[in-house]
Amino acid sequence: FTVGCNVLGGSGMWAGVSIACVLMVAIYSLGGISGANFNPAVSVSLGISKSMGGPGLDWATVGIYSAVQSVAGVAAAFSYAAVFNDTFNLAPAKGFNGFHAGLCELLYTFM
Repeated sequence: FTVGCNVLGGSGMWAGVSIACVLMVAIYSLGGISGANFNPAVSVSLGISKSMGGPGLDWATVGIYSAVQSVAGVAAAFSYAAVFNDTFNLAPAKGFNGFHAGLCELLYTFM
């Protein structure tokens, strides 16, 4: 929701700060409930961790978390579309393709 509002609202300068602040508030407010994993990739990594004998989530819980997180993402998209009465295409910037975006995601995952 926050990313969509920043894109459609045109707030380029403070977009990163607002996204980080919303994430921080979400982590502090919901961290005790879900461990603050709001992303299916994090849920899957916790499932892999548990499969390897470490702390994490069992696969049934991973499935539930991932499904709810995906539905929440779609609901967020409909929410900012309703607020701004507009949508946008989420795609790599001009001059880049899906491979570049995937590589960037992969590298930032390990940071």
